[in-house]
Amino acid sequence: MSLATPTMRAPSGALLPSIVILVAVTAVNPMAVNIYVPSMPSVQDHFNAPATLVQLTLSLGLVGTAFTQPIIGPLSDQFGRRPVLLGGLLFAALASFLCALSSSLDMLIVWRVIQVAGGAAGLVLGRAIVRDIRKPSEAASMLGYVTMGMAMAPMVAPIIGGVLDDLADWRAGFIFTGLMTLIAVAWAWYSLPETNKHLGQAPSIRAMLADYRTLLGMSSFWIYTLISAFGVGTFFVFLGGAPYVSQNMFHLTPTHYGFYFVLVAVGYSIGNFLSGRYASRLGLFKMILIGCLLTLAASASVVILSLLGLEGPAYLFGATFFLGIGNGLVMPSASVGVVSVIPRLAGSASGLSGSIVTLVSAGFSYIVAFMLTDSVLPMGLLMCFTAGIALVFGYLVQFLTFAETD
Repeated sequence: MSLATPTMRAPSGALLPSIVILVAVTAVNPMAVNIYVPSMPSVQDHFNAPATLVQLTLSLGLVGTAFTQPIIGPLSDQFGRRPVLLGGLLFAALASFLCALSSSLDMLIVWRVIQVAGGAAGLVLGRAIVRDIRKPSEAASMLGYVTMGMAMAPMVAPIIGGVLDDLADWRAGFIFTGLMTLIAVAWAWYSLPETNKHLGQAPSIRAMLADYRTLLGMSSFWIYTLISAFGVGTFFVFLGGAPYVSQNMFHLTPTHYGFYFVLVAVGYSIGNFLSGRYASRLGLFKMILIGCLLTLAASASVVILSLLGLEGPAYLFGATFFLGIGNGLVMPSASVGVVSVIPRLAGSASGLSGSIVTLVSAGFSYIVAFMLTDSVLPMGLLMCFTAGIALVFGYLVQFLTFAETD
């Protein structure tokens, strides 16, 4: 069957069906990343492998996403949103089942990279499809709804993954993800037509590289990108270390870890809400500075509580609840800053910045595996380091001429 031609007519512009299917396809990547996290200690036990190797199933998956994101957009410009989206999600579904069938950690790492990278097609093209089917004045509103819906995936995925791990084993989460991805593929097949009306008009590779070179030569691009990179990197230090701390120190089951993790996701949602409410009033600089300060304060509280001998799930996840709020304040404003550097290169800036942020996050999610001990202190110190760097770059925003510093 052809991926290029829908088998039934697209919905007649009805808002709800369009939003729901776009949420479904964009949620595949964050669902795949987060549903697995509670099972990482189980994978370590199953393969009798060190945490540093198991950590590659998370960090290399992020690397795959980083390198895939800048490629998916131009491919969809040339060949269409529909075939690239369906092809990427099919790869993600197949890789999910092959992850569950992996007989070695090496094979799990390989299929894990393909799974997460394939899911990036939904992450990238969900936004592109919104721009295709809605006028600019309507696209921002619809994209806001899609983003809000997509944000639910990191909230519920760890709970689902933890429950499935406790009821069955670590493979169950991959099987569940594969089935959900296949449902998203089937749904997209029947309800999403080709939305790119300018097929074959993708920029040349030489033009793309020239745009990237221009962006990489601008200090403003780097400042906003590194704010995001080290802010998100702080979260991924926690994401990479928390499952092992929760099981080995706190003796939490994967299910309990999933429920505790909801605190962080809820914090991020609160930060996003506050950003939407106050960003236009306070401006980019103040929002970024407040968010970076809160992120550093939350990280420092992990260290202080540890030094006081207060190490437990309530202390750790209570502190990182505020880390979530801080990230939720920083990310929207930093993202606006990135795409405002050169407005005509907004798409290229977003894709390139996203790749850099993901690569940095992957690096820190791997580094923390070497710092896991019988205390949360080393993890907290690394969180303080990354949050501190984010704050330094956040302070520099006030010196950028186009920044909203009022």
